[in-house]
Amino acid sequence: MAGRRATMVRRVLKFAGVTTAAVLAAVALYVLVTLPPRAVALPSALPPGTVYGAYHVHSSRSDGSGTVDEIAAAAGRAGLSFVILTNHGNATRPPDPPAYHHGVLCLDAVEITTNAGHVVALGLTRAAGYPLAGEARDVVEDIHRLGGMAIAAHPDSPRPELRWRAGSTGIDGFEWLSADSEWRDESGGRLLMAAARSLIRPAGAIASLFERPVRSLARWDAAARARPVVAVAALDAHARIAWGEDREPRRAGGLSYPGYETMFRTAAQAVLLDGPLSGTAADDAARLLTAIAAGRTFSIVRAFADPAALDFYGEKDGVRVPMGGALDAAFAGVRLSAGVPGVPEAELTLIRDGQRVAAGKGTLEFAPTAVGVYRIEAFYPGHVFPWLLSNAIRLGLGAPALVPAPAPQAAPTKALAVTGGPWTTEHDRSSTASFVAEGAGVRLLYELGSGPLASQYAALVTTAAGDAALDRIRFTARADRPMRVSVQVRVAGGGPDGRRWRRSIYVDREPRLVDLALSDFEPVGPATNLRPVVARVQAVLFVVDTVNTTPGAGGSVWLSGVTLGLGDVDRPGGG
Repeated sequence: MAGRRATMVRRVLKFAGVTTAAVLAAVALYVLVTLPPRAVALPSALPPGTVYGAYHVHSSRSDGSGTVDEIAAAAGRAGLSFVILTNHGNATRPPDPPAYHHGVLCLDAVEITTNAGHVVALGLTRAAGYPLAGEARDVVEDIHRLGGMAIAAHPDSPRPELRWRAGSTGIDGFEWLSADSEWRDESGGRLLMAAARSLIRPAGAIASLFERPVRSLARWDAAARARPVVAVAALDAHARIAWGEDREPRRAGGLSYPGYETMFRTAAQAVLLDGPLSGTAADDAARLLTAIAAGRTFSIVRAFADPAALDFYGEKDGVRVPMGGALDAAFAGVRLSAGVPGVPEAELTLIRDGQRVAAGKGTLEFAPTAVGVYRIEAFYPGHVFPWLLSNAIRLGLGAPALVPAPAPQAAPTKALAVTGGPWTTEHDRSSTASFVAEGAGVRLLYELGSGPLASQYAALVTTAAGDAALDRIRFTARADRPMRVSVQVRVAGGGPDGRRWRRSIYVDREPRLVDLALSDFEPVGPATNLRPVVARVQAVLFVVDTVNTTPGAGGSVWLSGVTLGLGDVDRPGGG
């Protein structure tokens, strides 16, 4: 009996082994048969002023796995000329100066978390004097104040919390492609197959997951009609897969995969300069950032074919305008031209405002007859995802106004609720707040509690007397240093503390008039579509908190001429 059982066990194990081997062989055969095409090595050389680089890369300074030196070495092996590092932060850390490592120019940017998604601050000239956070419009405003450009990161990520939810107002650019977002909506089986294929063709396996980002392209097309807006291909490279990686920043640990070099060979951002890089980091960084801001840049999926240049320009009366430029609406004599030198098999499509208007093979010529935003998508044979994507030429849409916005003026007041006072203070247990009357105004003295973030705050409060309906708040403010103050209104309902809405304002040593419409305020706490357009406000609070102030910080804020009233409801607020 024991012998029969042993024989049966051996047979079962043999059958299981044969079955497993057969399954593994079938999987291996399937992987081999479905391998993505090998990247085509094109014979064409890049023009001297065209440089390839990697945009949106994380190092070990935040949640990437590699040091700057290791990342630069990987970029050099992949044939790149520059890397733009975008570690998570709040911009209070001084940006590292541009530097060459392993022959690769490394630029330091920062990815900032706002209430409506992530934004990359590129080209900051100095550190922020306070943490950049909170409402997206305020962070974008601060980025511009610090000399940088704001690029909406992974705007249509499958993860809702990572999407850009603030529209295009003030945004200088969009990531039309985010390589890290492309896998997030894939099934487990498809990801396993891609991982298996990556053992043989790593860059091709990653690019095989790319699907046309229709929503992101539509965002860009719509935004570019109002003003020049740049589109870039983002790698969002971390070289790390870890548990809970749907979170940003990612946790420490995990597998260093896919590697930086693989990502650098998958896609790149090409920048068109006026000549070769000089080797002087500061000068080359300035030239690179200027070209990107001007839209003289295009994206390439290197996993399809590489290297390649993309020519796209408009011409009128012998004057040539490159991608990123603009032409007036007098169509007579205007020509749009595009081409991929040395790649006659490239299929070119001309897009106007998101719609295809012309096509060509290798080259394309078009005489436009309508205003709009024109751009090129080029496809390499055998691929349905864009291989090359240009920045846009704006035709007949005019130039954005370069005049400063007028200073806010007091709107006519129809009903007055309160004019500054009586004043009280509120604060958490670890913080202090007091006030001193100074002339016609009041001075808030605050010190936030030190230690870890624990919702420390200090506030100057004025009670709104009477039952008059309000639609705006006006006052003059200054502070002893550059900072942000959260102006909040408290309305009855929603609990003992009422419901609150807020609007952040920037203040510094110069007194400035602030005129805020309640319709511009955002809710404090749970999201709601309700806005206090015209409300019976219980109290107005001027709050210093850890959204934009570090624990342990102290100082003073001066307020005068605080007026709550009912003015022109349709008039926009400012701050």
